[in-house]
Amino acid sequence: MVERQPLLFPENAGLSGVLTDSEIQDAVEGAWLISKDTFQPSSLEASSYDIHVGGKGVLGGVGAEIDLRSQIMELGPGAYGGVLSSERICLPERICARIGSKRALSYEGVILLTGSIVDPGYDGYLLFGVYNASQRKVFLRYNKKLCNIVFERLSKVPDKLVQPDPSLQSGNFPEAFLSQMANMEVLPWMQISERVKQIETITKDVLDLKARYEDVLKPIRDLTDNVQNVTRDVGTLTTQVRSIGDDVGQLNTLVTENSKQITQVATSLGSVGGVVQGLQERARALEDSHRDQEKSVGSLRTSFGTFKVLVFIFWGILLVVLGALLPKAIEKLTSRPQTPTISVPSGQLPPSTPK
Repeated sequence: MVERQPLLFPENAGLSGVLTDSEIQDAVEGAWLISKDTFQPSSLEASSYDIHVGGKGVLGGVGAEIDLRSQIMELGPGAYGGVLSSERICLPERICARIGSKRALSYEGVILLTGSIVDPGYDGYLLFGVYNASQRKVFLRYNKKLCNIVFERLSKVPDKLVQPDPSLQSGNFPEAFLSQMANMEVLPWMQISERVKQIETITKDVLDLKARYEDVLKPIRDLTDNVQNVTRDVGTLTTQVRSIGDDVGQLNTLVTENSKQITQVATSLGSVGGVVQGLQERARALEDSHRDQEKSVGSLRTSFGTFKVLVFIFWGILLVVLGALLPKAIEKLTSRPQTPTISVPSGQLPPSTPK
């Protein structure tokens, strides 16, 4: 292989770039790029070549090979499959290939599952995975155009070359690929639709739950605000209660002082009552003396008149003294809410001296 490479493109040795249709044709004639017995000239484009579906296929979840020369491989919605190319690729050490999809296959909803680069030195059939992403069945027939391939010349031989797979060299699926396809869980489109609906239902339930959560959260927020307001009110009430307690303490002090003053006033009133009682007894004694002296009224008129004047003076002084003491006592009593009003019963005043 290394000996034949310098003879492949002698005029362009050392240059890189995409091969044209004539260069591809010349390489095929020289047993390179595409095996001559699998090459279809009608599929050659200006700078690419169309790869076709080969004679073997496999369905995901089944694992059994299908002979596409005698039957059609049916891919249901959401199904996977695998196919081999109809062409055998044989790349020299200075040529790589790029794989591109076909629009017609994409329009059918088929997604090509493969790498985009075929490394230099590759020898064998190409292996493709296919997935039906549409909602209808897709049929893959033998020799159906699958993708296109572009060949590109490298400027030098790479240090690392790809190792050929014996199964792909002989046109068979690798055992590991068949095992993976057999164990692949294929999800039908109806199940996908059902699961999508379930996801939509769950999403709706989550949104409803979120709305309910917001509905529950708002009263909790309002309750929290009310609790904070009550806490502030309780703090204010506590301050007011403390202030009232201080006022009650001051009021108790005032009541104590008033009690002392009332006791003093009561003592003073008792003294006044004793004086008044003494005056009453004296007045009775004077009445007795008056009866005894009625016989000598005439002789004592002058003396009695003098005595009467003295009595009037005494009563005037006494009334003046009482008039001076009573307003002060009444003022003290009326200046405090709990001080009782002092009144002197009229019956306890000294009786008038009969003329």
